[in-house]
Amino acid sequence: MRTPLIILLSSLICFNVQGSEKLPSLAGSTNSSYQLEQERALGQAWMRMMKAQAQLLDDPIVESYLKDRLWYLSPFSELQDKRLDLLVIDQQEVNAFAAPGGIIGINAGLLLATETEDQLMSVIAHELAHLSQRHFAQQQAASEKRQPLVLAGIVGSILLSSINPNAGAAALQGTIGASENARLSFSRQNELDADQAGMRTLVAAGYDPQAMPQMFAQLAQANRFSGSAVPEFLRTHPVTESRIADSTNRAMNLPSASTEHRDHQNFMIAKARAAVKYGAENQLFNNSELDESAKHFTHYLKALSVNNNEEAQNHWEALSKSWQQHPWVQLSRLTELSLSGQPTEPLMEELMDLYPNDFAVQATLAKSYREQGNVLQAISLYRKLLRDHPNNTLFLYHLAELYGLINDIEQLHRTRIEFFFQRAEFDLALRQVEFARRDARNNRVQLGWLEQREREIRADQLRFDELFK
Repeated sequence: MRTPLIILLSSLICFNVQGSEKLPSLAGSTNSSYQLEQERALGQAWMRMMKAQAQLLDDPIVESYLKDRLWYLSPFSELQDKRLDLLVIDQQEVNAFAAPGGIIGINAGLLLATETEDQLMSVIAHELAHLSQRHFAQQQAASEKRQPLVLAGIVGSILLSSINPNAGAAALQGTIGASENARLSFSRQNELDADQAGMRTLVAAGYDPQAMPQMFAQLAQANRFSGSAVPEFLRTHPVTESRIADSTNRAMNLPSASTEHRDHQNFMIAKARAAVKYGAENQLFNNSELDESAKHFTHYLKALSVNNNEEAQNHWEALSKSWQQHPWVQLSRLTELSLSGQPTEPLMEELMDLYPNDFAVQATLAKSYREQGNVLQAISLYRKLLRDHPNNTLFLYHLAELYGLINDIEQLHRTRIEFFFQRAEFDLALRQVEFARRDARNNRVQLGWLEQREREIRADQLRFDELFK
């Protein structure tokens, strides 16, 4: 069986990444197409393993919003390779990270720490800048051996901290003690470079460059009152007074922001959902940017979460028309209708017809069908979603459970095989192949599919072994 990721990451972090007196400049092999593809392969591998260990957020609305903002910002960045993957981690702690291969990770709690969409985008722009400035490649090039395992250690320590910040910090001590240049926490110059590149991205995308120093100042201020609990983002992205001053001065000399690109309502909807999930409504209400409808929507979600349908209805009626008609707000009504014993099918069918390609709508409807016991409708929607998002392990997990409910053993096995495969749990995937083969008996089509899939799984397992040998 594959070593658990926490243990494996810890061992990689402790790999000796010293052996250099100074980080090299960006040149030569660090920018080669081979190097980029190597990072991409390693990043994709780690992302699959992360899915088996990290608690991913199961909120299609928040995920859809963050993905949309990442895709909007990406073309304005200085990335050579704009292939990106987003992981939304179900943690309240403020954190965001970038890892080689185009991986961007965002803790859902980051939404609670940002007062405006511009501030949220400043963090995303900063992480994109770490990728575009090739800071990870510099760390790899700092090793005399220049082995893939060095980069594995860098990626591993980032991802370990996102799974368990305390474990990540403890494991890093053994690495950073040997050489200051080998530390995971980006160097002061790296941070300044990322600030500058991130600001250029913000301005190009039409956002307010002042949002970046504002965000830094808010994090620094919050940290002063947090005691010993330093947010992971500040552990790996240390904020100093001089850095805040430098970013403020730079922002003052940059063009002011436009307003046409902003998605204030979607930002507030996602922020409200995160606040209610983590019981942080009061933190949200302190936000000066919060309008009355946003407040009522937050109260509405909170009332639904405690099954108080009467209070929820009062706050619904206080929402403006633009809020009531928003598809993501309409999705929340499904819970209200269900609590009051009213039929949900008419609204579900209306939303499905109006927004056939909207990820948040379709995924939330699939979840609603599943929770209401409408198994066949849920299966149909999850199958449709997986055609466009074949690597979504949450969809695969739910689909497998649904096949079990209708006793479709063939599809149950196939879906479980894909679930474990996408999480890089090869031994479990192969074990599921054996279970499926036993149940297939004389089903030649199923047996043929299983034989082919087993070959593919073993080949992928070998590729993983090559990456980390």
